[in-house]
Amino acid sequence: MWQAVLENQTYFFIALGILIPLLGYAVYLQLGTYKSLVKRREDEVANKKAAFKERQESLKESIRIISMATIQKQCEISEACLRLANLLPHYRGVRHRDEKFNALFSMYDEIKNFKTLKERNEMKAAHRHEEDKLRYKAEEKYEKEILEICRVLYEKTENLDGKSDQ
Repeated sequence: MWQAVLENQTYFFIALGILIPLLGYAVYLQLGTYKSLVKRREDEVANKKAAFKERQESLKESIRIISMATIQKQCEISEACLRLANLLPHYRGVRHRDEKFNALFSMYDEIKNFKTLKERNEMKAAHRHEEDKLRYKAEEKYEKEILEICRVLYEKTENLDGKSDQ
């Protein structure tokens, strides 16, 4: 084999002279592709974190507004209950499974199947009145607990640095 190399050394060196730069260029291109892939993944992670943070801030603001409106009697307890029970499981700033939120979710279970908006308007007056009586009864039953929950939620979401004591 060495004899073949020595006899054709000129061609051998020409081939190496062409192949080594091509190999170097291929490695350079592959490294560039790898770097751009890593950068794209980092950007995706950063975008997902930013979107999650934005969503949490939006949830926090919604919970704060609903809680404040309920405390100030600008929002009915049943409506606040329906809204908060759907928002809290998605908000990471509050442990919604704590015992202090049991009343909220108990009331939600009682009123979640009541008709709303168009369905409610299409109901006969007698059925609507019956549903209202059940809703008012649930509101009376849970009023104190829901107002206290709203106070707690308002205090937790009022925190400007985004931290909660959970």
